[in-house]
Amino acid sequence: MFLSTFKAAAGGDRSVFGDFWFTPIGSQSATGMRVTPDAAMRLTAVWSCVRVLSETLASMPFRLYRNKPNGGKEIITDHPLVKLFCKAPNSFQTPFEWREMLQAHIVLRGNAYCQIITGPGGVIAELQPIHPDRIKVEMLKDGGYRYQVLQPNATTKPLSRGEVWHLRGLSFDGITGLSPIELARDAVGMGLSAQEYGARFFQNDARPGGVIEM
Repeated sequence: MFLSTFKAAAGGDRSVFGDFWFTPIGSQSATGMRVTPDAAMRLTAVWSCVRVLSETLASMPFRLYRNKPNGGKEIITDHPLVKLFCKAPNSFQTPFEWREMLQAHIVLRGNAYCQIITGPGGVIAELQPIHPDRIKVEMLKDGGYRYQVLQPNATTKPLSRGEVWHLRGLSFDGITGLSPIELARDAVGMGLSAQEYGARFFQNDARPGGVIEM
């Protein structure tokens, strides 16, 4: 009688950038609940963990060091990377927002990506974030790989490894990180199902529905 409350609709967001098109096969949990990183954030436990990890890393000071010829190291303050990491990683984010977002991408999806924008002389001018759901790794015949980035017009744009700064979480192949949410989809799905069931139960004034035949 209560099993239907544990089965979610499998429609999903089918817009160009919707998670329906990018969710790996098998992401439906054993409860029938379709689990995505965005759906997992509805669980307070997941939200709290992601928030603590992301905000903690973002608040840590950034230091760039140079090795001394005679040993030891010294802090560098005039390197272009100091400006990127401490002042302006790109034209629309503060360093805190940027690092917080990248860490959230890693702990939810296992990967974080930034397109490397260079200026005069090849100096890195910006690190523009790319949402992990918009980028896929394409293996090449020579054994290398490149990145295919989904554009707003539904076409893809290839980027070489030198054009993308790729941060990986735990990885089995050294190329892409593993999504913690995908690996724990049954546990997360159970939490989401229980949360949904509880909400429906109290919405019905805590009265379970059913028919008793005499």
